[in-house]
Amino acid sequence: MQFLIDVILILSYGVALLFLIAWAWRFWVFYLHRKFIDDFSKSCILLEIRLPREIFKSPIATETALDALLQGGGVGTWHHRFWKGNLPSWFSLEIASLEGVIHFYVYTHKKFRQIIEANFYAQYPGIEIVEADDYTKRIRYNHLDKNSIAKAWGASYSTTQKWPVKDLETGEVLQKGGKDYEMPAQFYPIKTYVDYGLDKDPKEEFKIDPITPLLEFMGGIGKDEYVWYQILLQDEGAFNGKKFPKMFLNEVKKKAMDIKEMAKWYKSQMMITGTKEKGSKAYDEYGNVKTIKQGDQVVEVTYQETKAIKRGLLELTKEEQQEIEAINEKLSKPLARTIIRLFYITKKEKFNPNYIQNIVNIMKPYKGVNSFAPSPTDPYDFPWQTMGGKRVDWRTEELFNAMVERSGFHPFIPPKDNDKAMDSLDWWEDGFFYVYPTRYRIMFRTVYEVLVHPFAIVKPKEVTILNLEEIATLWHLPGAVATTPTLPRIDSTKGVAPVNLPV
Repeated sequence: MQFLIDVILILSYGVALLFLIAWAWRFWVFYLHRKFIDDFSKSCILLEIRLPREIFKSPIATETALDALLQGGGVGTWHHRFWKGNLPSWFSLEIASLEGVIHFYVYTHKKFRQIIEANFYAQYPGIEIVEADDYTKRIRYNHLDKNSIAKAWGASYSTTQKWPVKDLETGEVLQKGGKDYEMPAQFYPIKTYVDYGLDKDPKEEFKIDPITPLLEFMGGIGKDEYVWYQILLQDEGAFNGKKFPKMFLNEVKKKAMDIKEMAKWYKSQMMITGTKEKGSKAYDEYGNVKTIKQGDQVVEVTYQETKAIKRGLLELTKEEQQEIEAINEKLSKPLARTIIRLFYITKKEKFNPNYIQNIVNIMKPYKGVNSFAPSPTDPYDFPWQTMGGKRVDWRTEELFNAMVERSGFHPFIPPKDNDKAMDSLDWWEDGFFYVYPTRYRIMFRTVYEVLVHPFAIVKPKEVTILNLEEIATLWHLPGAVATTPTLPRIDSTKGVAPVNLPV
């Protein structure tokens, strides 16, 4: 009996020690990352790009300039990641309409200023780049401010396509919870400027630029109205399973994958044309049943387990070949993790609900093999889900703060799941913490997640992997085809590009 008690105590102490180590590690990583993010943000600056009257270059010039924003350095060793807490650098490409006047910005750490200026001046000699004040600091949005005059609505955007995952050995679609298991098909491309023919540098009167509907919307707002558009980006190469965890997880097979591995899996399952069930007959290439001799008897060969039937590349249809070509084309260019957001804020009495439709539909010009869907600040279908509007206030303030801080890649708490609008913990938090500042809720949820889920890895929900061609389609310096009158253009730069730019 005493031996059994000793074993139970030893096991209990071992489990307790394991949890203590896990808790200590999570709090340590939280502290390091929080410190790095704060220090990084304090050293960031906002560069405004002032457009010349004429830009004749296609978005490929922006694509070339953006290559400088994929900075994966500083996280190569365990010392940098787990002692200094370094994270891959991130940037933000922004367009802001301030009472109808449109501005183009790049948000960056100041150490990258020279290389960014060099890249953009090399591609667009007529532009002017100046350091600007942060326009997001002009406005405050707080759910506790009873006298607040602001009302806002916004959304983040993620790609929508998914693919049912098959077992590559059996050819059967994987199941989870009694349903076909699907993963995000982020290897599918959106419609880019190449699809619009802008890579051919057509004359201005023949150009169809997908960014112009956004500029027209932003240029059409009035006094005391603001629209912010942000694309946060970060080098995808650091998330390879060695430096940082891979982005995608096959929850059925318990296999972590990056986007190229996921695309390889998908292309492999495209070769599957069917399955051979366990016990079914096996046939040779001539259609005859295979047989083997067992003693004095000839026995037909049967499958001992379910097996996938595969085909060759030449057997693919033209549509399937084009699909594989589109995937390969996307993955052949540099890749970045992105977070895309659009936010409209104004005085309560001036709030225009018609703009909500603009925000919902603004990504439709980019619908190709893949497309974007908005995740709005008001995702609720029924009035009783919103707690009298409190939950919408929370989501709006969370998006506002994320845009002001340019945050999202490294959350400390799991993002809200709009598909589970009645989640019990979120529901309780939304009600209990509504009378307190946002930071108290964040502190509670952080401690809760560390103590209850000490081994979990918190991943952002709204991150989409795009290549530089796709990013340059979503954000580029427009030519004369963008005739929005409130898009200011300069006659010429105040001088030549700075002489001390790196060569």
